[in-house]
Amino acid sequence: MKLICTGCGEVYGYDLNMKFCVKCGCGLTFELKLPRKFEYKSELNGIWKYSEILPKTSVMISLGEGNTHIHRSTTLGLELNVDLWFKDETIEPTGSYLDRSSALATSFMKSIGLNSITVYSKGNLGASIAAYAAKSGLKVRIHVDRSIDMGKLYQMVAYGAEVRIEKSMEQTPKTNIVDYDPIVNEAKKTIAWEIIIQLREPPEYIIIPMGEGGLAYHTYKALNEMKSLGLLRGEMPKIIGVQPEGCKPIVEAFESGVENVEALEVKTDIRDLMVQKPKYGKAALKAIKDSGGCAVAVDESEARKALSELARYEGILAEPAASLTIAGLKKLIKAGSIERGAKVVCIITGSGLKDTKTLRMMALESPGISGVIRDMAGGWIGDTKLTIMKVLSGGEMYGYQIWRELKDRYGLNIRIPTLYQHLKELMEEGYVVKSRSERVMGRIREYYALTEKGLRAI
Repeated sequence: MKLICTGCGEVYGYDLNMKFCVKCGCGLTFELKLPRKFEYKSELNGIWKYSEILPKTSVMISLGEGNTHIHRSTTLGLELNVDLWFKDETIEPTGSYLDRSSALATSFMKSIGLNSITVYSKGNLGASIAAYAAKSGLKVRIHVDRSIDMGKLYQMVAYGAEVRIEKSMEQTPKTNIVDYDPIVNEAKKTIAWEIIIQLREPPEYIIIPMGEGGLAYHTYKALNEMKSLGLLRGEMPKIIGVQPEGCKPIVEAFESGVENVEALEVKTDIRDLMVQKPKYGKAALKAIKDSGGCAVAVDESEARKALSELARYEGILAEPAASLTIAGLKKLIKAGSIERGAKVVCIITGSGLKDTKTLRMMALESPGISGVIRDMAGGWIGDTKLTIMKVLSGGEMYGYQIWRELKDRYGLNIRIPTLYQHLKELMEEGYVVKSRSERVMGRIREYYALTEKGLRAI
């Protein structure tokens, strides 16, 4: 097997430790000999139905990944006046399209005789690899940084992985698997293969979220493979890449009309797309341009709205990174870049079930439970108590001060005995404590302050 640089074209013999081009720093892809005629292996599990267009391994580990549902929009497509389809990767075994990558990567590691592997991941890849390592009997150590989504961390631990939380990923030891690994990215081709086979007629647009750019490039690679095998006739689908406004190096390069993607400062909360200098950036840019597509950035508020609409109107609970495809589609339709009636496939890359922060935000926006908040220790705090705690977050106060602040700042007019009853209950729950007392004009004045538990709840 050989590896080819997606940036400068340099050719390398396969080496497990070769993760990117040493000449230009771009991502690598496999040079594979395609069969004369593609044969769909229906008797095999998961992605191995497409084993003829994947690197050869003597082991085929599967948890049933791939072959995910593609379904037509029932609401959003009508509103946007396009023939909208969703390639739903939320139903993968661990809730991420990267389960395809983990099936190939762990199989490959087993086939070359490894018994343990080391991984660096921002979240989804680590959770996925942990599951497939458990299935294959591989021991796995996963290095993550402190900003990892808790839902993904919980998955890694549940699957039995050894997790190391690093202060800085710059000091991470050499790893067997990373997000921009060529073996990880090659499996992503199977999504495009499935889209074309499932729809029978290719869509006009395929919309993809971009971090490293690997999914965009390998979608393009898959489409070219199908074309060369005679399985894709007519026009190639246009590839549209979407990035968050706070991290858009590929979009910036596209809009500037340059060939190289430069590093940009990262200002986004969407962890999986936080890539300052994408390894497949140049390749993704080429895929977008050669297919006649475009790159677009969306604000995170647009992505959150799209996430909510996708769940509410289509029954798909996606992670924030995946919702960018819907937000990008809406923006491009409004700009006139996608014509009315066009056939569009949005790849929904991962499930929102593992994103506890986003789920919490969506729940608190619901009128049904907007008056309560569940803190980390598990207690429910009513709206009035929450407002009292907000007042105390500015520092200790005595009872009358709290009462005046509630009335003047928040328009909350409650009786003073009621206030003290709330304070008593907050102290019983461990959110508030009496911080000190002082004698004023012969009377004792009690001051109240938030505890550590109270500060965490706020």
